[in-house]
Amino acid sequence: MEEEKILEDGVSIEVTSEGELGTKPAKVKAKQVRYIFKDPEKGWFEKERDNVRVTKYYKTQKEAIDAARMHIKNSGLAGSIVIQSKTGKIRANAKVAKKK
Repeated sequence: MEEEKILEDGVSIEVTSEGELGTKPAKVKAKQVRYIFKDPEKGWFEKERDNVRVTKYYKTQKEAIDAARMHIKNSGLAGSIVIQSKTGKIRANAKVAKKK
């Protein structure tokens, strides 16, 4: 009988019937989330979730959305784009399927 336990640091441990321990990475569903914001001086920009740096500035919101969609598709992962209005409220949430 094998039992699998996931520890706090994201590593799972398999315990076999003989009491032996083996470790393997925990199964995590990877997903990209990109945010589109408006900067009053520089225009629209796109950034990845949990990233402090802005990927790039764009003149229009459409250009920023298209770039975010391309970055997600090129990563090979599924993801979503969170789009904010000029006032900072979330106005849309677009899902992007992974590249086949």
